[in-house]
Amino acid sequence: MKTLIVAPLFVLSIGLVIAQQSSRPVTPESLRAEIESLKVLKTAWREIAWKPCLLDGLREARAQRKPVVCWIFIDRPADDARC
Repeated sequence: MKTLIVAPLFVLSIGLVIAQQSSRPVTPESLRAEIESLKVLKTAWREIAWKPCLLDGLREARAQRKPVVCWIFIDRPADDARC
C-alpha cells in the first residue's frame, strides 16, 4: 500500500526538481523523457533467465552447478496449476 503513495510523490518531486532547474514549462512528456534518461538500461537481474517453476530452476541450476535465487511473489490463487 505504501508503494502506491510513494510512487506519485516521487514522480511529483522529480517534476518539481526539473521545474526548478529549467525555465521551460514541465509537461508530462518532458517529465517522462527525464525519468527515462535516468533509468539504467542494462541491469544484471534482467539478464537472468528467470524460471516460473521452482523445479525447472533447480534442475537447471544443478546442471550448470550454479546457485539458485528464489524470488517469491504471492499473487496467484491457490488453485493455479502453472507449477
